[in-house]
Amino acid sequence: MNAVSAWSPSLRVGISVADSPGSELVHLGLSPLHLRHAFIELVRHVLAAGWSVAYGGDLRTGGFTEALFDLVRTYDPNNLPGPERVTNYLAWPIWTQVDVDSRAAIANLARLVEIPAPEGAPGSLKAPAARDGNERLWAAQALTLMRERMTTEIDARIVIGGPTSGQAGLLPGIVEEADLALAAGVPVFVIGGFAGAGRVVVDALTGEEPEALTEAFQIQNTAGYEQLLSAARAQDRGPDFRALVARFRSAGFSGLRNGLDLKDAQLLARSDDIDEIVALSLRGLRRIASPQQQT
Repeated sequence: MNAVSAWSPSLRVGISVADSPGSELVHLGLSPLHLRHAFIELVRHVLAAGWSVAYGGDLRTGGFTEALFDLVRTYDPNNLPGPERVTNYLAWPIWTQVDVDSRAAIANLARLVEIPAPEGAPGSLKAPAARDGNERLWAAQALTLMRERMTTEIDARIVIGGPTSGQAGLLPGIVEEADLALAAGVPVFVIGGFAGAGRVVVDALTGEEPEALTEAFQIQNTAGYEQLLSAARAQDRGPDFRALVARFRSAGFSGLRNGLDLKDAQLLARSDDIDEIVALSLRGLRRIASPQQQT
């Protein structure tokens, strides 16, 4: 679905969002509520434009997925049923833990896409804290498979916030989603004004070498990462942080292909003004939906 016809205004917009480290937000004079508000406004305007939203996340109480479903409950653009407006991608084994009642509760709110376990994976995994290196690697591979599938089915991706460590994967999730989108030629809107992984991506795009995108940082700040890394290297699957940073640097803002000129793309990357962020994102999305539209 990546290639959008010039005759069709329809877009599926992937949203990469999670809570940023609280200390980073406080340093900027912001709070998690500001990030949540930015997410809600972005999604609200995407839905109002008649487009659909894709999101990869679990169904935890109080999470961004729940906020997304709340929007669908209260906002019904074009009288489209929820499953046509929201697609929620779930990695294995997360979807195996979603009970019947939870599925029924969201049946009219979103389409759930359950990504199969990686080939050769065991039937189940222990709780995250109890996993050994190999089980951590299976979980990491499952998350990557989910993100790869989602990347093939979206027409643009918005990146905002997110933790820089503590993830279950080999890379911070939002960083991996941005990297996959760029590699696939999917337009990317990077918002770094709310700190976290979004800011890390912005820094890498500008040629910096973010500390968060180093092996030493992840070992120090992500529980179990050393065991995960050892298991990954045994299968020649370890992350190449230098190559990752180099890919972002090589792409730069011009490589985002998001319909914005260089000045606007850079403005979006640094802004924490929600109205400005929404306006710039919509400008680019409209141009992606209708390439002949230049205003």
